[in-house]
Amino acid sequence: MHENYADFNIDFKAQDCIKILDYTESGRVKTIKIGTKELSGVEARKIFGLRSSNFSVTIDGDNIKFSVIGYGHGVGLSQSGSDVLAKQGYKCDEIIKYYFKDIEIVE
Repeated sequence: MHENYADFNIDFKAQDCIKILDYTESGRVKTIKIGTKELSGVEARKIFGLRSSNFSVTIDGDNIKFSVIGYGHGVGLSQSGSDVLAKQGYKCDEIIKYYFKDIEIVE
């Protein structure tokens, strides 16, 4: 566990020792309580090395199981995918339109 969170205390016998408190508009975890700590979904993602903050959590004995859906931050544009497209010669407006359908780019 990350040194900034070394003082976590989790009582696995407590029914609500891990609980998602609320979600973002896009369905990602906004706030989660783990033991004695409340974390943002983004913090939990970083601490546990999850692909996304779009996850559910279950407890199996004294193990925590995260089920993750998708990748990234939920914005809809992949930085690595955009990089590949740029290296293939796509212009920035073409890359944006690749990820965001039915949009118009204006000055």
